[in-house]
Amino acid sequence: RINRRGYALALQGGGVGVLYLCIFAALQLYHLVPPGFAFVLLAGIAVLSALLAILENAPALAVTGAIGGFLAPVLASTGSGNHVGLFSFYAVLNAGILLVAYFKAWRILNLVGFAFTFIIGLAWGQKYYAPEYFPTTEPFLILFFLFYVGIAILFALRRAPQLTHYVDGTIVFGTPLVAFGLQTGLVRGMEFGAAWSALGIAATYLVLATVLWSRKGGTLRLLVESFLALGVGFATLAIPLAFDGRVTSATWAVEGAAALWVGVRQGRWLPRALGQLLQLAAGIAFLADLNTPTGGTPVLNSFYLGCFMISVAGLFCAWYLEKSRERISEVEFVLDRI
Repeated sequence: RINRRGYALALQGGGVGVLYLCIFAALQLYHLVPPGFAFVLLAGIAVLSALLAILENAPALAVTGAIGGFLAPVLASTGSGNHVGLFSFYAVLNAGILLVAYFKAWRILNLVGFAFTFIIGLAWGQKYYAPEYFPTTEPFLILFFLFYVGIAILFALRRAPQLTHYVDGTIVFGTPLVAFGLQTGLVRGMEFGAAWSALGIAATYLVLATVLWSRKGGTLRLLVESFLALGVGFATLAIPLAFDGRVTSATWAVEGAAALWVGVRQGRWLPRALGQLLQLAAGIAFLADLNTPTGGTPVLNSFYLGCFMISVAGLFCAWYLEKSRERISEVEFVLDRI
């Protein structure tokens, strides 16, 4: 450990992986230990591996132990597709990674856990998933999603005081995208399932952005802005998944006006560009839905209200940009007029 550090760490990591494999095989293949006791042992190994890596300041040990743990179910698989045991085991491993993330900002370990968890989960889903498995699969997907949102926050908290670019884009943006992709597969066939899922993800990120901003202020500004963008993005995505083109276009138009107002107030071009793009998308969505029948009630029908909201949002944007012309570039002003 002292004279041949690299070799010693590899041996320790291999030993941890073999321990995972032994316990998983004793549980799944030979039924030598009851499930409750097996998961106590697995949790103990996860904690042991995390503590060894932290005490020796050895990310290589943490990575090799994690790889061995994630491969244990694959190597010991009987082809039965027992997803509860598999995902419970992976939950224990990810809890160990979360524990390490509390003390150390080891990006490679986070990426290894992220890749193994979601790739193997996707492989299992494609081969074995059926709608009757939803009640025993959905909780694990939510848990893994929350694990890696938490890991992204811990990584930023550890790195922010020293570095400007402290947000791990792969974990921050990859987690919701992969999780939502898997979620749409689970809720396929459920009415508004994808819309409610997108809305739930949006609410999660908006709440986290609010809490982090109130507690950490400018320290985690980049992470807060990333979470805010994800929250707004998934909220925007939820609208067309739940409503027709007219409601979608009206909502996007109002949202675009709000984004442009925020961008001008804060002197930032990205929200302004997003607002103008949403205005354009709102018009396209409305035109694409012109053939939809309109209700017979005068004024209070989707066609009239859609036209009204898009028009008011567009007029507000034009008026506000004219009023704030000194805060924006000439190119933006011309594009808005077009």
